Amino acid sequence: MSGKGSSPRGVLVAERAGINLYSEHSLHSQLKDWLSEPGDRSEVLVEGRVVDLVKADGELVEVQTASLGKIVAKVLALAAGGRRVRVVHPVAAESLIRRLDPGTGELLSTRKSPKRGDFWSLFDELVKAQGLVAAKGVEIELLLVRTVVIRVRDGLGSWRRKGDRTADRILEEVLSSRRLASGAQWLALIPKSLPPPWSSGSLGEALGIEGERARKVLYCLARAGLIAECGKSGRMKLYEKCPKTRSKSRSK
Repeated sequence: MSGKGSSPRGVLVAERAGINLYSEHSLHSQLKDWLSEPGDRSEVLVEGRVVDLVKADGELVEVQTASLGKIVAKVLALAAGGRRVRVVHPVAAESLIRRLDPGTGELLSTRKSPKRGDFWSLFDELVKAQGLVAAKGVEIELLLVRTVVIRVRDGLGSWRRKGDRTADRILEEVLSSRRLASGAQWLALIPKSLPPPWSSGSLGEALGIEGERARKVLYCLARAGLIAECGKSGRMKLYEKCPKTRSKSRSK
């Protein structure tokens, strides 16, 4: 998908007010606006749970900017009730960090963040939310975004940031989108040119990512029942397609 600006597609009015609505960063609310279309509803009570968006066609959309593990139970419960649920997770491909004076709000400095996320960054979160991978009725959409991070040096942040607290995250642009739902789509992340068994080393080399990140990919696919451990090569685990997965592939 080509890049799209951060301008909203629809005008949303929240149907229910709650702590999550009032505590969210700008990024969360801006992404809801970006995803919305005429006829969509925002902050809707569905089976006792408040959902970010209910699309006009009935699809439920949850925007989770961090900690995917926190919404696994909610998403799976909604999907188990026959609902279609899309989990939208943004990853910052580029970020500009602006640091403000805590007293005056004056801009003290601006710099580019050295961190650059990509599609595979998704698995840093999925290792704590493997239940979402290839779950029935669940689709995950990763958005690569450009953001501005507002920090205030008020001593309330972590020591790694010298006390800087992240006050807000602002959407500048949605650069691209990628969706995954079916087991076949998840398995297609492993290149067809890479013969099994797969290790984190061989997969990392094939994908051009670090072995640790490749290990997370294999772990998530294994937890979803799409691949299975079949031995070791030194200290690295080896994986192959599960028998039921192989049989489905041959029948197509």
